Amino acid sequence: MRADRQDPPRGQQSAVERHDRRQRSIAQRPGYPILLLLQRMTSEIEYYGARMRRRAGVRRTDMHAVSAVVDAEREEQEMTPGRLGTMLGLSSSSVTALVDRLCEAGHLDRGTARADARRVALHANDTGRQVAMELFDPLDHALMEVFDQYSPSELELFSRMIRDLISATAQAGNAERAATGVTGTRSPESSSNGAASNGAGVDRDRARGAADS
Repeated sequence: MRADRQDPPRGQQSAVERHDRRQRSIAQRPGYPILLLLQRMTSEIEYYGARMRRRAGVRRTDMHAVSAVVDAEREEQEMTPGRLGTMLGLSSSSVTALVDRLCEAGHLDRGTARADARRVALHANDTGRQVAMELFDPLDHALMEVFDQYSPSELELFSRMIRDLISATAQAGNAERAATGVTGTRSPESSSNGAASNGAGVDRDRARGAADS
């Protein structure tokens, strides 16, 4: 007669078994349905971004970079190549090649940083802003139509939740980078890209985007 199967000691459990156990635990928590909805939204935004990139003929990393520079200027912040590389998870050589390509394509210009004339600051020119507008405006308008259906108090609660989710996502990405020996961390404040780029702007997407730089 075969003995009942027993789980192996904790140290002998496979990574898959540990993952399955964590997932079963997560599925019991009240926020799990929202987590699934966020994953669906992330996928939809990624599909949107892929379609718009194909139409505009730009790469994923190019789209993220132009969006980051445009948003930094909107917030009256300077974007340096180093900061851009940290946001996109790129090495120094990769971000240099990226900036060279975008400047040659006429999307970005190099300038002098206000705080330190020895440093380079990146600026979006009219062509770059036009690219960002064409990529993100349709999605921005569609999302604003949804926001208009909610009260100010509901939007404030949603804003607080989104900020917390952005912070949690950045922290998870930083922990993963530290575990794999990747230097540099991203702060939640560096996550403010346009809707199409940042909604899917989880770290695994940025890591995949580095490959096409």
